[in-house]
Amino acid sequence: MIKNVFVVILLLLSGCFVYLDDTPSRSSSSYGYGNVWLESPYISCSYDAYWDISDWIFEVHVDSYYGEQEVMEVGFYINNYDYQYMDYVGNGWWYRNIVSTYYDCDRYYHFDFVAADYDGFEGYYVYEW
Repeated sequence: MIKNVFVVILLLLSGCFVYLDDTPSRSSSSYGYGNVWLESPYISCSYDAYWDISDWIFEVHVDSYYGEQEVMEVGFYINNYDYQYMDYVGNGWWYRNIVSTYYDCDRYYHFDFVAADYDGFEGYYVYEW
């Protein structure tokens, strides 16, 4: 209810439409070899119709057998093609923000999160939007 009121107020004040979707994924699953694992992915997207821009936020928690500091790299593929690196923000959390006119909030996307530690072990997490 509050979300709908917020959208209406934004429409009235700015003249642009904002689409917010914080619904959980349609399906997700995690894969790994026991040494690196990904948990609690969060993806949100807001759309500005006036500028035709989608603002995506990606977060995921990654840990390894030897601790969070042993995770070397985290990223994700969009529809098995476009790879995006993520930035470490502390306490095992990795973050990426994408502002795009190509990736619209209302389309289907397949996100493959990938993490690797310094010993070469990898973990995967599949998330469908």
